[in-house]
Amino acid sequence: MHWLHAGPPRVEGRGDLDFSRAVLEKLYSYPLKRRSIAYLLWLVAGFFGGHRLYLDRTGTGLLMFFTGGGAVVWWLVDIFLIHRMVRKFNEDQARRKAEGLAPRQLAFMPAKGETLPPEPFWAAKRGTRVRLFADSFVMMLAGGSMGAFASGTGVYEPIIAALALIAITLLGTRWDVLSDLPVLRGFDRWAHRLRLFYYTNDPGGALSLAFRQVLAVFAIFRQRRRTEAKLYLQLGAWFTIIFTTFDIIEALGIGGGGFNPGSLMLDFVQTFFATYAFAAPIGAILNKHILLQRSDRVIWVLSGIAVVFILIGVF
Repeated sequence: MHWLHAGPPRVEGRGDLDFSRAVLEKLYSYPLKRRSIAYLLWLVAGFFGGHRLYLDRTGTGLLMFFTGGGAVVWWLVDIFLIHRMVRKFNEDQARRKAEGLAPRQLAFMPAKGETLPPEPFWAAKRGTRVRLFADSFVMMLAGGSMGAFASGTGVYEPIIAALALIAITLLGTRWDVLSDLPVLRGFDRWAHRLRLFYYTNDPGGALSLAFRQVLAVFAIFRQRRRTEAKLYLQLGAWFTIIFTTFDIIEALGIGGGGFNPGSLMLDFVQTFFATYAFAAPIGAILNKHILLQRSDRVIWVLSGIAVVFILIGVF
């Protein structure tokens, strides 16, 4: 592969952007899916489409996500389809490798052997001080809206997801050890894919970021928006599955108060919506300024603004 070192000049106080040839080679791997893992996910999280999300079938996975496994029937039918879905995924991944295309998880990236520009093509347009103030306002709006949503609905899980997103984004650019730890390794790879997406795609101005959750309804009409939405939906879906699984365990436990499917489904939908709706502007802005190689102070201040306004919205 003939990659350029795809990061701008290093700025004092900032870590590497992890776009060295070694990291790109690692990301441009062609991992295959395992039937054993797919069946396990069908068993423990298939009701929420976990096995389909694992097999990169985000659309149908989310449909199962919102229909309770297709009223259980779809979930039961899928036990007979998993073998074929795994085979089709692995065949497509092998084809991409043979043709030199980007692997499925990096479908938005150039083909293998092409070069990345030395800096994002949008850097000059998005790097002005005025835009920095506008982005600060978006962080206030996103954080305050998330806090108010949590306070009004009693659904606080999206705040945990947003804080995790901030931590993954910040620490993933500085501490390589995260890429070697179980569980965190997956989130670190996801953060790399998100950062690579914004490197090659303009994250947008403050206005579009402020209303990204509203504009997402038009994502199906544009490939770039679909790819961005898919990345955040993956994060939102996995966090929602984790939170909902704990809710079910608590509801079925001793003294849990019983299992209420209607309440659980409402909480499920609210958690998923809020995680996706408010993570997109926060993640886009943080990654934008990381790619612009802002100083650590700027990155942490932007993160702090989001956290402070989340608390203001809650209280």
